[in-house]
Amino acid sequence: MNNTDNAYRIIVENTQTIDAETDTIDEIAYGSYDEKNGKQYIRYKTEADEQNGAIASILILDGDSLTIKRRGHTNSSMVYRAGKKHAFPYETPYGIIDMEIETDKLISLLDENGGTIELAYTLTVQDETYYNDMKITVVKR
Repeated sequence: MNNTDNAYRIIVENTQTIDAETDTIDEIAYGSYDEKNGKQYIRYKTEADEQNGAIASILILDGDSLTIKRRGHTNSSMVYRAGKKHAFPYETPYGIIDMEIETDKLISLLDENGGTIELAYTLTVQDETYYNDMKITVVKR
């Protein structure tokens, strides 16, 4: 299944808790959905703002794992698999920051008509721990 660019609206809602402080970050973009060799791919770009350049994202759903690759102003490749830890470098214009994620939950209800991916994970950055609850909604336009 191959779909054209911008045929889908991608909504990413991430609620992050740090020391009892909660912050929600919402991102809306338009992109594509493809299926190839048993994997599902979501591609989209976020627009540049005053502080950051544009970032191209690709989400690869492969069975019980989700890989999110981001390229642009910052670069990273994060792998989410329930019950597993994944260390990765987060590249910024100011240098590389080592990070680790431990996935608690990964649920995907996604096909060519759209759907959702739900993630719960802990992010560790320089001995600081952040709990994240993320929902990715894909809507066919």
